[in-house]
Amino acid sequence: MSGGSRNNLFILWATPRSVSTAFERVMKNSEELVIFHEPYTEVYYFGPDRTSKRYGDIDFSEKYTSVEVNKKVFKECSDKKIFMKELAFQAERYIDDEILSLAKNIFITSHPHRVYTSLNKVKPDFTEDEFGFSALGRIYDRVMKFQEETIVVDGIGFRNSPQTVIKKVCDFMSINYTEDLLSWNAGRIREWKPEEVESQLKYHSTLESSKRILPAATQELSCIKSEHSAIVERAEAIYEKLTGVH
Repeated sequence: MSGGSRNNLFILWATPRSVSTAFERVMKNSEELVIFHEPYTEVYYFGPDRTSKRYGDIDFSEKYTSVEVNKKVFKECSDKKIFMKELAFQAERYIDDEILSLAKNIFITSHPHRVYTSLNKVKPDFTEDEFGFSALGRIYDRVMKFQEETIVVDGIGFRNSPQTVIKKVCDFMSINYTEDLLSWNAGRIREWKPEEVESQLKYHSTLESSKRILPAATQELSCIKSEHSAIVERAEAIYEKLTGVH
């Protein structure tokens, strides 16, 4: 595989419910970037080598293979600056090391208790894989074999100080920062296909009715169910490793 440029591919690796799509929405305002929104979702849930059958036995053809998605990412960043936002658990098994080594990789997450509270409302039967921290930690370890430095964004810090975070990330990516990045007209991130209603649309309603990054509100945290306690404990260790927050 060849043709990509190290200065043309930026990947935001995320856990669920970490305001990563809001971060992506900011970057969509940049005239320098083309946005790829979670291109590995279909590979994970619908492709012939899928990991999960959560959304049913639906045949969406060979275009949802890791080979095809990797080729598309690589091809597009040969002559455009691509900002790809992806949930780590969706892409971990499928993305090539060659792409990771080519990209400037950034990470965003939030405290596992906050992620748990939010995810438990929309996907109460989530798996440890879908909780996202284990995969994020493994992607981080893979990336740091190729990349000397990265940025790890805490979702709450981003919500409370978006200008500071976005300036830092723009500098890291060598793209221009302007105040215009931080506001937009309400509306969908993009048009969703019918098969994306469950896997995408229902998770973005708050963002798609907003016009800017909203400060973090006080959140009453859910009690962690006994069957989830070990998952959350492992996630806390990964969160601390990546953010340095104890």
